[in-house]
Amino acid sequence: MKKIFALTICVILIIAALCGCAESTAKNKVAYDSESTIVEETLQSDIVDSRKLIKEISLDIETKDYDNYIESIRSNVSLNGGYIETFNESNNSKFRYFTAIIRIPVGETDGFTEFASENATVKRRSESVEDVTEEFVDVEARIKVYKAEEESLLEIMKQAGNVTDLLSVKERLAEVRAQIESYTAQLKSLENKTDYSTITLTVTEVEREVKTEGYWGKIWNNIINGFKNVGKIITSLFAFALSAIPYLVIPAIIAIVIIIFVRNSKKKKSSDNKQ
Repeated sequence: MKKIFALTICVILIIAALCGCAESTAKNKVAYDSESTIVEETLQSDIVDSRKLIKEISLDIETKDYDNYIESIRSNVSLNGGYIETFNESNNSKFRYFTAIIRIPVGETDGFTEFASENATVKRRSESVEDVTEEFVDVEARIKVYKAEEESLLEIMKQAGNVTDLLSVKERLAEVRAQIESYTAQLKSLENKTDYSTITLTVTEVEREVKTEGYWGKIWNNIINGFKNVGKIITSLFAFALSAIPYLVIPAIIAIVIIIFVRNSKKKKSSDNKQ
């Protein structure tokens, strides 16, 4: 009886151990699967985050409050850590125009475009994104290759046995360093284009606010305008008189000559009659 009881206990312990192992294995599998999923998601996130994108936005804005709007744009650009690369402002007989190329950090782009669209009318908006990840990676790889070659050439220079070999190595080293500088500049340009969004902003003034005049103000302005008009008339007459002088001088000279001739003739006849 004791043997049967002991045997039963052993069987129960073995079954419990097997169940525990199975449960542990299942837990480990779940943990492994969960960890794999997390790693995979992290890698995918890193790939997405590491993409190099050039973002360009074009905004065509109309506003009535032109001065305050332009000032607020300038302030917001500075506040977001951006800068105005180029701008042009023109003024015709009625309204003013403002065009600018603005560079804004990628993380602040949406906030800036939302601000630019507030209290104004967006007539047109366009956006384009260019993925330059492959170009970026290619340039980085080329820089690494040339830098490795540069280090090798420096080591060879130390071991150069004659002047000819030394000059040959120096010539190649100069070419390699020129390539490194060129690709480094290209990389910096790509970094600048991907770190900052390019926003082309066009602002058109559609209505200029004019201060209203009171009753007496209108009368006073009419009086002032009347004096201005009289002054213009006098100035015009004076200018006309000056311009007409050349045309009056010649007839006057002819008239004076005729008068003198007539008088001389009369004097001559009078003296003849007396004789």
